[in-house]
Amino acid sequence: MKKILSIVFLVIPLLFFTYACGEETQATVAPSIEQVAPVEVKKVVEKTKTVTEPVEIAQVTEEKPAVVEVIEKQESVVQPVVMAVSHEQGAKLFTQNCAACHAGGGNLVNAQKTLKKEALEKYDMYSKEAIVYQVTNGKNAMPAFGKRLSSEQIEQLAEYVLASADKGW
Repeated sequence: MKKILSIVFLVIPLLFFTYACGEETQATVAPSIEQVAPVEVKKVVEKTKTVTEPVEIAQVTEEKPAVVEVIEKQESVVQPVVMAVSHEQGAKLFTQNCAACHAGGGNLVNAQKTLKKEALEKYDMYSKEAIVYQVTNGKNAMPAFGKRLSSEQIEQLAEYVLASADKGW
């Protein structure tokens, strides 16, 4: 009976934290494309050379300049939306792998070592490289994710943590 109660008291708060973090990330995951990669329009101007053509008018020869045409072409150049996809993937990875202990940027195991910007700076973890190393290799109670996640996924996760820390979680 004691085992069942202890499991219930551990699982229920974990579910609440995971659920709360899931709602928070859904609201902030998808920035509009205009915010991420605004459409850039380039104008290309082509000019034709001025050409003179002989024209006869009543036995008098005159030179008439050809009309100079300026043609404007507009080409839409859309920049890739890599940042939005990376942020969205990072949020998804965080929810799946980290939210159980770090919901809302907190830390259920060690309350001082949160993912808030101030704590990351205090413990020399406010860099992508430091976060990638910690997630890959683990430390103390934090497990290593180097064998579970690809290096690209870990980098997306680190970018998401830094961006969220900058926003104040």
